[in-house]
Amino acid sequence: MSSRPHVVGSVVSMGPQASHVNASGVFELRLKSFVNEYGKDSLGKCCSGTTSRTGECSGVCKTRFRVCLKQYQVKIDTTTPCTYGDVVTPVLGENIVNLSPNVALPSFTNPIRFPFEFTWPAALNGAIHKVMIVMMEEVVRYGAHRFGYL
Repeated sequence: MSSRPHVVGSVVSMGPQASHVNASGVFELRLKSFVNEYGKDSLGKCCSGTTSRTGECSGVCKTRFRVCLKQYQVKIDTTTPCTYGDVVTPVLGENIVNLSPNVALPSFTNPIRFPFEFTWPAALNGAIHKVMIVMMEEVVRYGAHRFGYL
């Protein structure tokens, strides 16, 4: 079984399939839940505590996300800027985060919104359908905020 965290989200589809759409608008990403079953960071190490013989961590992770919206890339380059913006959430919980509509979290608005006022490239529509919302990140190791790409 993989030790990678699971992220569940939904995306709002944008507009018609034309070469460009001239309008202002908002791209929204609603996060639903996050499960980090083994309490490990993106490098596979325990966020806190020790590792048991079975590979489980005795401590928990503090979970927040960085959502980066960029053009479609066959191989995701995490070193280049987020073309259409990025959002970093506050810490939303520990190894299991429930982001259902009836759960209120301070300093966090769900869905995450990316307002735009530019020509929206149609190629980005296909990327969104392929879930090219890149770099949702689970972070924080021993209290030092560090991003790791999922």
